Amino acid sequence: MPPLRLARQNRRRDHYRRFPEEEYERRWEAVSALLDREGYDAVVVYGNSHFQTTLLEYLTNYSPPFATYLVAFADPEEAPTMYVGISNHLQYVREVSEVEDLRLMLHDPAGKLASRLREGGVMAGTVGLVGFDSRYELGLPWQHYRTLDASLDASLVDATVPFTHLTAVKSDAELDRVRRAAAVLDEGMAALAAEAEPGMSEADLLAVLQSSLSHDGGGLNNAFISTAPMDGAEPGEPLPWKSTPSARTIDAGDVITTEISANDGGYASQVHRPYAVGESPTDTYRDIFDVAEETYHRMVDALRPGNTARDVHEAMAPVEESKFKIYDVMLHGYGNGYLHPFLGTRSSNYWPGAEDPVSEGWTFEPGMVLVVQPNVVTPDERHALQLGTTVIVGEDGPEDLQEFPVEFVRA
Repeated sequence: MPPLRLARQNRRRDHYRRFPEEEYERRWEAVSALLDREGYDAVVVYGNSHFQTTLLEYLTNYSPPFATYLVAFADPEEAPTMYVGISNHLQYVREVSEVEDLRLMLHDPAGKLASRLREGGVMAGTVGLVGFDSRYELGLPWQHYRTLDASLDASLVDATVPFTHLTAVKSDAELDRVRRAAAVLDEGMAALAAEAEPGMSEADLLAVLQSSLSHDGGGLNNAFISTAPMDGAEPGEPLPWKSTPSARTIDAGDVITTEISANDGGYASQVHRPYAVGESPTDTYRDIFDVAEETYHRMVDALRPGNTARDVHEAMAPVEESKFKIYDVMLHGYGNGYLHPFLGTRSSNYWPGAEDPVSEGWTFEPGMVLVVQPNVVTPDERHALQLGTTVIVGEDGPEDLQEFPVEFVRA
């Protein structure tokens, strides 16, 4: 069958954003060391849409909107191969990708993977399969796994957990992008404080953020915006996690809860601040904020090299011992994805109810990027806010990236 696409290199490559060559060399060296340490003869990495491409994009500079596979070998003589899921994207992938050997996935995707593994000398031994998220046991599509298993004498093992740690410690080049994202995010939060006013809808607030966070190489990543009256809200109204803003019109005496992320070249920072519209926070909201603020500072201070998930959990004591409850994860990894660890209180679904050994056994190292996000809710769920920031674990302690004030913002 003749090739469907030529996919030639051209001068457009110079206009796409990428890290220096030595950064990709560092990443592939880490992969090689992991293969050696785990005893894998090869790995197959699956990616397909935003939350499922972190490792694939990390190694290739390509974030696939369609099913895509990366095959890498322990044998240094065997170059990695990427199978592109849709033929008309092949030229684009050629321009952005750090992987030279590009092939079309269609048709018979798993058969092509098995053929490439045999071509690379992997008939037996161990092949690691890297899926999406070990918490949800999400991996390769069932049909692809079945074909691979039937086509090879190799042992197929889930390699998602070992690879989870590969992107956890960021290089200086990666941290530069996270810091730039944080700076832009500070501007967006200030714009929201300056422009939010009675009569605007939640969709209007989103438009303020979109215009203020647009910049060369990045922009708004996600925005959870919810509004409710500080007095007289119905249960669930003020909870922050609303993926789509509504047409609700805000009024004086409302609270605006936020979870906003901005990115710079695929690397993001996240911030959470409550806004009181037109009036001072009520006594209930002031009590909630005081608990959240104390917890926030304790958690940030706990993010030091050598500290563990349990150290961070102990820092959650102010909110755990209060009359309030926690609704969501209190800390998660970040930077180039929504990453491990995922930590919460004992009453939440994140400690230890999720039974996630990767998070529970986590030790913090310099270069890790975390989001601290105490979310404090009254038991009747009529009052809620979230207070958070992005933190880099430094050699000498935590670096809080957000300069926007840690306060109950008056809008």
